[in-house]
Amino acid sequence: MEDFVRKVIEGDGCTPPTTCTVAFNNKFSNALNVDWYSRGEYYEAVFYKNNLEHVAVFTQSGVLSEYKLLLPEGYLPGKIIDFLKEKGEIMNAVLRNKGNSLEYEVIVMNSEMKRMMIVFSEQGKVLNSREL
Repeated sequence: MEDFVRKVIEGDGCTPPTTCTVAFNNKFSNALNVDWYSRGEYYEAVFYKNNLEHVAVFTQSGVLSEYKLLLPEGYLPGKIIDFLKEKGEIMNAVLRNKGNSLEYEVIVMNSEMKRMMIVFSEQGKVLNSREL
């Protein structure tokens, strides 16, 4: 348990391949507080840019396979915000770009304190929802 907590706080001490760091620096100049994590065959960079938290996932060869941006509530499209007002309080919102497909992944909590994750298309259509 102690090792797990240390890894969460300090990161896993991962040094990604040079291909990943070069690709990262080319795509995300001016990134701050970059932490790298090893996730199986992928390398994940967690960093801040423009006061927002970002996550970039790279293959071992340095190809960006997924990109996530943690969004403040006001950054969600109006159509999605209107839909979510009926579901409860927005707890977390993430913009995901994977394979040139944009999705919004939002966690809401209703009045009964039950959390739900809802995934939306770029156009605001519900793609998936499940209780957490």
